Amino acid sequence: MEAEHSLLDQISRKEAELKEQCDIVCKEAETRIHDARVRARNMLEEAEREGAEEGKRLMDEGLAKLAGEIDAIHKAGKKEAEEILKKGSGNIDLAVKWIATRVQG
Repeated sequence: MEAEHSLLDQISRKEAELKEQCDIVCKEAETRIHDARVRARNMLEEAEREGAEEGKRLMDEGLAKLAGEIDAIHKAGKKEAEEILKKGSGNIDLAVKWIATRVQG
Protein backbone atom coordinates (compact mmCIF):
# COMPACT_ATOMS: atom_id res chain seq x y z
CA MET A 1 0.00 0.00 0.00
CA GLU A 2 2.95 2.26 0.71
CA ALA A 3 4.18 1.70 -2.84
CA GLU A 4 0.78 2.63 -4.24
CA HIS A 5 0.68 5.75 -2.08
CA SER A 6 4.18 6.70 -3.20
CA LEU A 7 3.24 6.13 -6.84
CA LEU A 8 0.10 8.27 -6.45
CA ASP A 9 2.21 11.01 -4.86
CA GLN A 10 4.62 10.90 -7.78
CA ILE A 11 1.73 11.11 -10.26
CA SER A 12 0.19 14.00 -8.35
CA ARG A 13 3.50 15.87 -8.23
CA LYS A 14 4.04 15.27 -11.96
CA GLU A 15 0.50 16.49 -12.73
CA ALA A 16 1.10 19.63 -10.64
CA GLU A 17 4.42 20.21 -12.39
CA LEU A 18 2.85 19.78 -15.83
CA LYS A 19 -0.05 22.05 -14.88
CA GLU A 20 2.41 24.70 -13.73
CA GLN A 21 4.34 24.41 -17.02
CA CYS A 22 1.08 24.57 -18.95
CA ASP A 23 0.01 27.69 -17.04
CA ILE A 24 3.36 29.32 -17.82
CA VAL A 25 3.08 28.48 -21.53
CA CYS A 26 -0.53 29.70 -21.63
CA LYS A 27 0.46 32.97 -19.95
CA GLU A 28 3.31 33.44 -22.44
CA ALA A 29 0.92 32.74 -25.32
CA GLU A 30 -1.60 35.26 -23.98
CA THR A 31 1.16 37.85 -23.62
CA ARG A 32 2.36 37.24 -27.19
CA ILE A 33 -1.18 37.44 -28.54
CA HIS A 34 -1.78 40.69 -26.63
CA ASP A 35 1.51 42.15 -27.89
CA ALA A 36 0.69 41.10 -31.46
CA ARG A 37 -2.73 42.75 -31.22
CA VAL A 38 -1.17 45.96 -29.89
CA ARG A 39 1.40 45.96 -32.71
CA ALA A 40 -1.29 45.27 -35.30
CA ARG A 41 -3.49 48.08 -33.94
CA ASN A 42 -0.50 50.47 -34.00
CA MET A 43 0.37 49.43 -37.55
CA LEU A 44 -3.23 49.94 -38.65
CA GLU A 45 -3.39 53.38 -37.04
CA GLU A 46 -0.08 54.33 -38.65
CA ALA A 47 -1.25 53.11 -42.06
CA GLU A 48 -4.52 55.02 -41.72
CA ARG A 49 -2.66 58.19 -40.71
CA GLU A 50 -0.18 57.86 -43.56
CA GLY A 51 -3.01 57.14 -46.00
CA ALA A 52 -4.91 60.22 -44.86
CA GLU A 53 -1.78 62.37 -45.19
CA GLU A 54 -1.05 61.01 -48.66
CA GLY A 55 -4.68 61.49 -49.70
CA LYS A 56 -4.60 65.10 -48.48
CA ARG A 57 -1.31 65.70 -50.29
CA LEU A 58 -2.69 64.31 -53.54
CA MET A 59 -5.89 66.31 -53.19
CA ASP A 60 -3.94 69.51 -52.51
CA GLU A 61 -1.77 68.86 -55.57
CA GLY A 62 -4.84 68.17 -57.71
CA LEU A 63 -6.61 71.29 -56.47
CA ALA A 64 -3.52 73.42 -57.12
CA LYS A 65 -3.24 72.02 -60.65
CA LEU A 66 -6.96 72.60 -61.22
CA ALA A 67 -6.68 76.17 -59.92
CA GLY A 68 -3.84 76.78 -62.40
CA GLU A 69 -5.92 75.39 -65.27
CA ILE A 70 -8.92 77.51 -64.25
CA ASP A 71 -6.73 80.61 -64.10
CA ALA A 72 -5.31 79.84 -67.57
CA ILE A 73 -8.85 79.42 -68.96
CA HIS A 74 -9.94 82.73 -67.38
CA LYS A 75 -6.91 84.53 -68.84
CA ALA A 76 -7.50 83.01 -72.29
CA GLY A 77 -11.18 83.96 -72.13
CA LYS A 78 -10.38 87.51 -71.03
CA LYS A 79 -7.80 87.86 -73.82
CA GLU A 80 -10.28 86.56 -76.38
CA ALA A 81 -12.98 88.90 -75.09
CA GLU A 82 -10.58 91.86 -75.33
CA GLU A 83 -9.68 90.92 -78.92
CA ILE A 84 -13.36 90.62 -79.87
CA LEU A 85 -14.10 93.95 -78.19
CA LYS A 86 -11.17 95.54 -80.02
CA LYS A 87 -12.38 94.16 -83.38
CA GLY A 88 -15.93 95.17 -82.57
CA SER A 89 -14.89 98.68 -81.58
CA GLY A 90 -13.04 99.08 -84.86
CA ASN A 91 -16.15 98.05 -86.75
CA ILE A 92 -18.49 100.49 -84.97
CA ASP A 93 -17.59 103.35 -87.30
CA LEU A 94 -18.14 101.09 -90.31
CA ALA A 95 -21.43 99.85 -88.89
CA VAL A 96 -22.66 103.42 -88.24
CA LYS A 97 -21.72 104.45 -91.76
CA TRP A 98 -23.41 101.36 -93.21
CA ILE A 99 -26.60 101.98 -91.19
CA ALA A 100 -26.60 105.67 -92.11
CA THR A 101 -26.15 104.81 -95.79
CA ARG A 102 -29.02 102.35 -95.67
CA VAL A 103 -31.30 104.74 -93.80
CA GLN A 104 -30.54 107.63 -96.15
CA GLY A 105 -31.15 105.34 -98.94
